Amino acid sequence: MEPAPPPADRRPPFYRTWIDKGTAAVRRLGAPSADTGDQRPFRRIMTHLSWILGGKGYGAILSLFYLAIVTRGLGPAAYGSFALILSSTLVLQAILNFNIWQVLVKYGQEHIHSGDHPALARLIRFCTAVDLAMALLGIGAAAMILWLGRGLLGMPAELVWTAFAYVVLFMLSIRNVPRGILRLHSEFSQTFLAEAVVPTLKTLGAVVAFFTHPSLEIFLIVWAGSEMASTLVFWWLANRSCRRAYGRPDGRHWWRVWRENKGLPELMVASNFGTMAYTVAQQLPVLLVGSFAGATEAGIYRLAHQLTQSITIMAGFIGLASYTEMTNIYVKQGLRGVASLYVRLTLIALGLFLLLAPATVLLGKPLLLLMSGPAFLGAYPFLLVLGLAACLQMATVSCEPMLMAAGRSRLIIGIRLAGTATLIAAIYLMLPTMGAIGAAWSKVLAETVTLLLLFGASFLILRESRMPS
Repeated sequence: MEPAPPPADRRPPFYRTWIDKGTAAVRRLGAPSADTGDQRPFRRIMTHLSWILGGKGYGAILSLFYLAIVTRGLGPAAYGSFALILSSTLVLQAILNFNIWQVLVKYGQEHIHSGDHPALARLIRFCTAVDLAMALLGIGAAAMILWLGRGLLGMPAELVWTAFAYVVLFMLSIRNVPRGILRLHSEFSQTFLAEAVVPTLKTLGAVVAFFTHPSLEIFLIVWAGSEMASTLVFWWLANRSCRRAYGRPDGRHWWRVWRENKGLPELMVASNFGTMAYTVAQQLPVLLVGSFAGATEAGIYRLAHQLTQSITIMAGFIGLASYTEMTNIYVKQGLRGVASLYVRLTLIALGLFLLLAPATVLLGKPLLLLMSGPAFLGAYPFLLVLGLAACLQMATVSCEPMLMAAGRSRLIIGIRLAGTATLIAAIYLMLPTMGAIGAAWSKVLAETVTLLLLFGASFLILRESRMPS
């Protein structure tokens, strides 16, 4: 008996033509690359990304709620002071923060691959010591800045002790090491749990404060407490993960890490510059606007900045998910495998850029009115300009993970220095002539310079990967 003919495709022509093409394109992204024949890295990144989107996306949604509560509860002037305290703390932390989780992931992958668990334990202990030392140094620096430079920040004298208490709790909320351990083990579901503590407690605390006593001091207590609670959860999960994977390896003589991990000083400095440049680009304009135009303008600027964070957070999602996998591929396959993965991720980032830029224009004003009311409608022009800057940052999200994985730490330092110098110079020129909006346009200019340099460096890496070995 002859087999029955296959059933006719009764789907509409549009579905058969375009939906099938789209499905095939998505499948090709996860297919084996011509260079490496490995289909797993991109799919693993998508798995990691789904967990990061779960944790960070959950936080991004809740941040809209607690941001609306804080702005309506405090008003423009008090929210401006609140913004100055948060931004100054973040800048101080960034200057002293080595973003040590990147160090842990890069060299930890090598120790796991070689089966040297004692070396991994020494690396973890070293990273913990560095994080703690930087936190204590940050507390000392904050004390000097708040007492000697309070006027430059535009901060009222009665807020100095409140701000210092917040800085102490925030600086001691060190979770770079446990975050790195969980990413090293690809336990993004556990990271989701720990990350979700901060927005959950902020939202609950903001609701309680709004209906009881909505003051700046209470909101700062809620913010600091949520950071500390998340830190405790991170360390508990990371400790459990390490014991399950390695038992209790000997981590003594942790100073050996300097000779056990080639290029460690350069990577530490590069990770510091990457974090510092990013945070300075995000928070320094808030401080300068506060110093130049007052706390109210600083609050309006920061509100617009917070709303555009949904775009930069999306960029961070892709960067976090891809860095671990790119490092793993570089250890196993070299530069060619990393370059192949970079091209795919860049295409996704450019697609998101084209989607998010018009969405900011269309949804910005309704979102401002819904969240914070007419009192903050002056943030809309800032929202448009900062949204453009965030979209430019989105386009380059896969560049830095590739350069870090390929060991181009010095190149990243140079690029970040150029971007930060452009930002500071542009603010110096534009803020006095254009007012507070000049700070936003300065950020666009700095992101444009960074984009050109990162893509130029990435092009050189791609060309190098195609050269015969």
